[in-house]
Amino acid sequence: MHRQVQLLFETVRLFIREYEIKDISAVHEDASLAVVVQYANWGPNTLKDTELFFRDIQVSRPRLIYACCIELRHSLKQIGGCEIEIDSSEPSAATVGYIINPIYWNQGFATEAMVGLISFARNELGLQYLSATCDERNIASRRVVEKCGFKLDRLIEGDFVQKGFLRTTLLFTLDLNTSAFPIQ
Repeated sequence: MHRQVQLLFETVRLFIREYEIKDISAVHEDASLAVVVQYANWGPNTLKDTELFFRDIQVSRPRLIYACCIELRHSLKQIGGCEIEIDSSEPSAATVGYIINPIYWNQGFATEAMVGLISFARNELGLQYLSATCDERNIASRRVVEKCGFKLDRLIEGDFVQKGFLRTTLLFTLDLNTSAFPIQ
């Protein structure tokens, strides 16, 4: 299969590639679903919000954000997205995250994408430290990051108001220099 897109990495079941303009409608489909973004500090998105997201990821220089499409290898169906956001004040550190369409929840895709994202961050971008956050109520995301080797660094009570509620955030960290890093 001939691919014209920028493939960043692949896993057993997934392609992780750069977003293209043609992805706006699929991204918007996920980003506009309240159930998908219920624990996120953004969304549900309007179409304008999604268009602004695409504009922002395409113009950042130096490149600090790698926002990627998660596709199924066998069908090229987009099932979500993942992101690495490099810390501009500490270029060896970044925050990672993901979003998966609910149709594909509980099938291991989030973990598989995160494992690949972590390896890409370490091996291709040369990053040394990663962080991930989630709402304390988001048990599924907590399990994903813990499976990927992240350790709970701290609980931030009353972090910010999110969708009308005061959010408690769990901050997880991963030192990519440690021998305990589980991903090869």
